[in-house]
Amino acid sequence: MASVTSLIKHSLIAAIAVAAIYPVSAKALPDKDYWRWFEVEVLVFKQRIADDSSEQFQLSPTHIESRNERNLIAPFINQKPRALISGLPVCEPLDETQQIDLACRYENEEQWIPIAGNPLAPPAPLMALPETPVVIDGKGGDINTAAAPFLVPADKLELNEIRTELEEKGHAKPLLHLAWRQPVFKKGVGPKYRLFAGTNYSNDFFYDGFPKKDDEFIAPLENQSSHALQSDIEQLFALIESGRKPFKPLSKIPQPEQMRSLNEKNPLVWEFDGLIDIYLIGNYLHIDGEFNLREKSSLERIGNSIEEQAQLALAGAQTDTEFLRSYYFSQLRRVISHETHYFDHPRLGVVVQIRRTDLSAPRY
Repeated sequence: MASVTSLIKHSLIAAIAVAAIYPVSAKALPDKDYWRWFEVEVLVFKQRIADDSSEQFQLSPTHIESRNERNLIAPFINQKPRALISGLPVCEPLDETQQIDLACRYENEEQWIPIAGNPLAPPAPLMALPETPVVIDGKGGDINTAAAPFLVPADKLELNEIRTELEEKGHAKPLLHLAWRQPVFKKGVGPKYRLFAGTNYSNDFFYDGFPKKDDEFIAPLENQSSHALQSDIEQLFALIESGRKPFKPLSKIPQPEQMRSLNEKNPLVWEFDGLIDIYLIGNYLHIDGEFNLREKSSLERIGNSIEEQAQLALAGAQTDTEFLRSYYFSQLRRVISHETHYFDHPRLGVVVQIRRTDLSAPRY
């Protein structure tokens, strides 16, 4: 009986693992024997001298969402604390009188199925990570036996010379350099790949760009005498007559409910974040990249109601707030394998090279 239970348990874990590797898509993946494997290398850098003369960017980020995506970077970063965890003593069995001891580890902890809301599950270290490593040094793998894409070791990177030249000449700041091997399918069949890098702004900013710890201002229109209220109204009229515009159209202001929904869907806020989709149309490779680059800036404070706007206008000195603005990147290109392809942008640069492997040819 124990062996049957064990078999069911392992089958369930395997099924969940496969679902995590390749989320269900609109089209079923072909049999593994027909997969065409390619090696993809990506170098992302931020322009130090930006040219905004030919393109205007909206301040708020463009929400990039995909239900069918694969993240190779997060597991790579999350596995870093495992060496420290393995050095902790094994936790004693819990009973009703004991409290949870955080300075211990549970047996087979890494085999636990992560369930949302599980108080015993170790927290992901991404929120506490101040900055991602530029170069991702993967463990590698064998495409002949692999059932999922994998990161390759850093010594296999071929764009090192470009990264070094950018750093030495000071033209750009490298944010991310990695390579992975993946099977490439027809458009809409395989997953898109999540890439993120740079500074982690999650503790200081919401995804919509507004700071989490904003300075509060005095609300001069609340609980005032009629004389003080009349004085404030006269001051507001004086501001309007002087040419200032303390009031903005409310229809153009993002409502708190919209911003809250956006922030809940995106708890992590990275300097660089987005998706890259590599697929085949016939025998031609295509790269579709969609990213946001974030930078600290300042923004004029605009209240979400007439009352808030009046309060801000009367406060006077506190009119600007720190803001994390966004620069959106979206480019699609048909490419040739083993050539180096550069995607230009006033604020961002992405270099991609797709290389054939022994299993890249059509297999049918």
